[in-house]
Amino acid sequence: MKIGIFTAMEKEAASFLRDGVTKETVGCFSVYKFALGKHDAVLCCPPSVGEIAASAACQLLITKYGVDCILNFGVVGALTAKASVQSFVYVGDVVHYDMDTSEADGYPIGGYGCFDDVAVKCDGSLLAKAIKINPLPIVRCASADKFVGKPDAKSDLNRDFGAEICDMESAGILFACKFNNVPCLLIKCISDSLVGGIKEYQNQVFIACEGFFQFASELADNL
Repeated sequence: MKIGIFTAMEKEAASFLRDGVTKETVGCFSVYKFALGKHDAVLCCPPSVGEIAASAACQLLITKYGVDCILNFGVVGALTAKASVQSFVYVGDVVHYDMDTSEADGYPIGGYGCFDDVAVKCDGSLLAKAIKINPLPIVRCASADKFVGKPDAKSDLNRDFGAEICDMESAGILFACKFNNVPCLLIKCISDSLVGGIKEYQNQVFIACEGFFQFASELADNL
């Protein structure tokens, strides 16, 4: 199996960049190749954060490198008080909350005509395998091209969409994989609490990323 790994930022990729890793540049994308357990892995970092860059990076992994699945490791903000900083979660479904074509077609905010629901489900088979290896909470992610740090804005996302975390890439990753029939698993580490904001994010983000390689290795051994 060839495993694709996507991280939105180099800091999220840092734990993977060990001895034996080879790097190449494709356009503006940094691509790293290495062994992950018994599998070959290809990790892609885009030149920017956000949904468009994430979707393009995943398409590159699928089209050029022929990956069989994509694992995403990333940091997220908490939308509820019960989600603690540095805790890991799996994403069960994603709402792209700044998608709004309601004036033209009557779809609800976040709705796409090609999906059955505003909350788009992640791959169930990969999620089931991951839970057996490392049982973690399964949450809904609100995703859009916006850093959300203010508690009121976070609480609004929780109230309006039932999401427990938010980020800027999950919709782009999941939708690119859905369109290509490639399974993906989204594993997130919380870098900022409901009330932490940008300062907490800046203080915690590097710590949150440290365990990504170990987590990926445990998963890969059982895929």
